[in-house]
Amino acid sequence: MGSSGSRVAQSATRKFPNRPPGTVPPTSTSQPIRSTRPSQPPPPRPEQRAAAPRPSFTKNDAIRRDSSNPDQPESSTVSPDFASRLKQMGIAQPNPTFSPSSTASAAPPDLDAAHYQGHAPPQFPPASSNVTLGVLEARRQLELRAEDEFNNMGKSSDQGKEFLDIATIRNILVLRQRGESASTIETRLRLKPGVVARLGPLGVVAPAS
Repeated sequence: MGSSGSRVAQSATRKFPNRPPGTVPPTSTSQPIRSTRPSQPPPPRPEQRAAAPRPSFTKNDAIRRDSSNPDQPESSTVSPDFASRLKQMGIAQPNPTFSPSSTASAAPPDLDAAHYQGHAPPQFPPASSNVTLGVLEARRQLELRAEDEFNNMGKSSDQGKEFLDIATIRNILVLRQRGESASTIETRLRLKPGVVARLGPLGVVAPAS
């Protein structure tokens, strides 16, 4: 006896779980979804470069155009008269550079002298008339004399100083103002005879006070 609801509950079978507690239920394996995008075509291959032309040892029209003067019209050519004059002139022979110590000659000795007939060597002014060369030569001579004077100082061949420094010149002027004679000053300062007279007469040059 009982209600109809209790009878339905009794007739139903009781189900128990078929896996232990704490386990993860198995996931359903699904196939990967295929992309619906169309596949990209492969990149195009680079075109093969054209083979470079081989060098040619003969002149063609392209080489002649490349070597021609762009400012000169193509129709202009060298006249036969001008070409014959150039042939008669021959190769120019440069003159050697002028130098007092140069060993170059106007014509090489191994060449025919008749080839240089009528070609006179260049004429240069003498070195003695060149002011710059004269000054340099005088300076060189003074340097040699000053060096000889320094090397002979204190020797029996010493004739006295001729090249003076500023202190010696001032001492000469001071002694001359005091009334000392030129010979006395030259003996006292060991000067070469005639050096004091080169300073001029008394009063022309005086020491700074």
